[in-house]
This record gives sequence, C-alpha cells and structure tokens, in this order.
Amino acid sequence: MSKYRILWIDDKWEDMISFKEVCELPENGFEVVTSTNAEEGMEKFEKHLEEWSGVILDAKVFKSPASQVDKLDGLTYSIKKIHELAHIRYVPYYIFTGQPDLASGTAFAEEHEGQYYEKDKDEDRLIQDIKKNADVMYETQIRHKYQIVFDTWPESEHDLMRILKALENEEWQNNSLLNDIRKIMSDVVSRLYKRGFCTVKHDNSNLAACSIMLGKPYMEEIIPVYIQRAIHSCVAITNPGSHRSETDDDVKKNRAPYLIRSLIYNMLDVLYWCKDLSPEEDKKTVLLAIQQAQVKYEEEQEWRKKK
Repeated sequence: MSKYRILWIDDKWEDMISFKEVCELPENGFEVVTSTNAEEGMEKFEKHLEEWSGVILDAKVFKSPASQVDKLDGLTYSIKKIHELAHIRYVPYYIFTGQPDLASGTAFAEEHEGQYYEKDKDEDRLIQDIKKNADVMYETQIRHKYQIVFDTWPESEHDLMRILKALENEEWQNNSLLNDIRKIMSDVVSRLYKRGFCTVKHDNSNLAACSIMLGKPYMEEIIPVYIQRAIHSCVAITNPGSHRSETDDDVKKNRAPYLIRSLIYNMLDVLYWCKDLSPEEDKKTVLLAIQQAQVKYEEEQEWRKKK
C-alpha cells in the first residue's frame, strides 16, 4: 500500500534499482514511477499532477528520447516545467546526483537552494526528506486519511482526489461533483459486474438498470442493505435525466446545502465495502449465491401469500 507516489527522472535509474526497491519497501510506502528523459518525465508529471508527492531529478540527464548526451539542460527543463505548473499545484523536487563536485559547487547549490543529494551517500536522507515534506502537502494528507479507499480503487484515483478535496474544502455548491460521483459509481458497477454481484452488464448507458438490480430485496443476503441504498441514492441523484437540471441548480444556488456531502459519504461507504469483494475468479460462486438467494426470497413470498 503506497502512501507516496514519486516520479524519478534519471537515464541510468536501472543502475540503482536497489534504491527503487528500498523506496518501495512497506515501511517507506513509495510507488516510484521512472523515466529516462526529462521530456517524457514531465509529460507524466503534468498528466497526473495531483498524484505526485515529489520528483527526483538527476543532475545530468537526457532532455529528450533523442538525446545522445546527458547534460544539465534536462534538469533545467524539468525544473522550469515544475515551476510553470506551480500555480495549479506545486510539487517539491529533489536533485539526486552521482557527481558530488557538480552538486557541491557554489553556483549549483545557490541556484537550486541546496536541494541536492549525492548518490550512494544520501539515499536515507532523501527518503526521509521526501516523506517529511509530502506529509504536510494537502493531497498527501487526504491520501493518508482515505488510504484504504485509494488502495482499493487505483483506477479512480484522479476523480477520487478531486471529490475528496472538495469534501475537505466544503465545496457544497460545486455541482460539477455530481458528474464526478457518477463516474465513480460507473466504476463501481463495472467492478461488481466483473465479480458477479451485478447480473446486468454495465455498458455506461444503463447505470440505473444496474442499480435497480443491485437493490432487489433478495440481494440483501449478498449486499448489506445500507450499501444497496447508498448505491441507489448516488446513481438516482447523479445520473443524467429530467431531474438533473433542477438538482444542479439547487446545489449551485445552495438550496441543498447537505446534498453533496451526503452523496460523497454514501459513495465512500460503497467504496470501502468493496475492499472485501470476492476476487474475479470466484464469480461463479457469487452468481450461484445470488440465484439461491432469489429462489429463497421467491419461496418466502409465495409462502406469505398462502398464509
């Protein structure tokens, strides 16, 4: 379970695979994403800007995939890009070099505010500094607070972070969150279908039909009733339809000050419950349990009619 997602740009990172392995030990909790040149590294950085806890930069690295010589221009390119995106979100960077003479030079140290670490010497200090700085970053604090949810839903990480930041910031009039929550529920229903819990195949246009199936009375033996209700509430309110324009307007104009937070908490209940779902290979077992629950429910209903 990684708590810190780190981007490492170094054309020779494979020569230090042991450092990556140490970073990814459970006690450190890093997920290290590597790149061998600055341009490709910064593409990853910008695409997933909200997810990074830090960026490790080699002092002399290839600037592009076509580069033949590792030079300081790769480092300069990365730092410039990090600062250009700082108005959206600033991510701390750490210069990790195997050339101590370059790193300890006065001009280099002054230009980069002493943020450099020597390879084969400062690894422990680098790891500890990344963790210390990341722990006070807003996104990292959110990730720690909702760690199990992020670990259970890595494919929804970007949308989750946006929703949870809105929750922490109390953005109760942000009606765009309705679409974000719907996207998460779409991910949920897709997974439930793959694991056998939803017998209606989700095709991105039938979310309501899937929700109805999951809310059947006989499904209470398979899915806790509060999860059934949470799924139905999130889907019914966020799904496109005749009611959405009115709901959007009510949220935006603060006529429904508690709606967004209640939807998010319902969503979180569902996401947390999913951590214990049976694996995909047990789908047949789950489907059989549903069939048995349905037969049992129908028999009970017939008995009640005859009573």
